[in-house]
Amino acid sequence: MSLSSPVPRSLIHERAITCRGYLRDDGLWDVEGTFSDTKTATYHDGDHGAIPAGVPLHGMRLRITIDATAKIHEAEAEIGHAPFSICPIVAPLASRLVGLSIGKGFMAEARRIMGGTKGCTHVLELLGEVAGTAFQTLHDVRKKETNATDHPERRPLIIDTCHALRADGPVVRQLWPTFAQPGNAKTNT
Repeated sequence: MSLSSPVPRSLIHERAITCRGYLRDDGLWDVEGTFSDTKTATYHDGDHGAIPAGVPLHGMRLRITIDATAKIHEAEAEIGHAPFSICPIVAPLASRLVGLSIGKGFMAEARRIMGGTKGCTHVLELLGEVAGTAFQTLHDVRKKETNATDHPERRPLIIDTCHALRADGPVVRQLWPTFAQPGNAKTNT
């Protein structure tokens, strides 16, 4: 399945978010993300004067260091490009993430400590992507730990997190029949 052919159009704005997860030599993991917004025409808002086409309007980097339980041991952000010269002053707030664990309620807590007027919307948005990448980075490790301890009485946290993994669907019925709910065996699209 692919998108339909678009009508003729002109590119105005491009946002690029890239995240990577690394296993460190000390047994921890670094998860890094970059965030960039560029325009195809000169941008005139902000206090830097004109920002030429193709030069980032927003350019942020974020790195968190986590253990196998997704607990954050280190966190740092860099705001290299922003429309206002005052924006980079909030980058050190990323260090407030140290001690938090990525899981249920993580983004709500992150918004509480570094959201709104305390921080940068784009760094917080990048954090959500980095957190998702952290989950994927640890997937094999956590899967091995789960299989090693095998707690068949515990409902997997991943159930009901998306359409494919809904409790009344065929995937849960096949992988975790104990936790399957009665319902429609067909996929709802």
